[in-house]
Amino acid sequence: MATGEDNSLTALVLAAGRSQRMGTLKAALPWNGTTLINYQINQLQNTLISELIVVTGYKSEEVAEMIKPSHVKIVHNHRFHEGKTSSIRKGVKSISPDSKGILISAVDQPVPKHTIDFMITHFNKTNASIVVPVYQQKRGHPVLFSTQLKHELLKINEETQGLRNIFRKYNRDVSPIEVSDPNVLLNLNTPIDFLHMKGERK
Repeated sequence: MATGEDNSLTALVLAAGRSQRMGTLKAALPWNGTTLINYQINQLQNTLISELIVVTGYKSEEVAEMIKPSHVKIVHNHRFHEGKTSSIRKGVKSISPDSKGILISAVDQPVPKHTIDFMITHFNKTNASIVVPVYQQKRGHPVLFSTQLKHELLKINEETQGLRNIFRKYNRDVSPIEVSDPNVLLNLNTPIDFLHMKGERK
């Protein structure tokens, strides 16, 4: 991972959910020769990210053990049952005070290094408030927020539709960036989603 004030960016990997629709712990799913969560950690640690935080909740000890060899900060969200927004708030509270950007990614949204670096380069050049990848005219993930919006991220909740509320409020400050990576649209919510995607990657 990058170091120094010029590259003071934080990535949050949200791995606190129950994975109810998947029926098994998403973090442990096989992906590119490793587990889904370790794939994401490996990709992020080779980008311009300087701080990597994994937010755990359900089966937190199992997830922490899975990523034990990795030098990441693990933050446990005791209120994970309240939804993804509670994990985002917990993670944002834990970021370094020097961080100028927060990349938010869910454990079921694996995106490769080159796409993340492309987003970060765009963020650094434009000083945008929100950077979102776009593939074939569809917005995807992860999303990169300026820490100028930290106060807004700390207020999100399920009732106001989480990050969508920030997008609505700061619509003029969103900087979409075209990418060639279809993975930015990927969501692995069910076994069918997972099997379909694994089949496409063969």
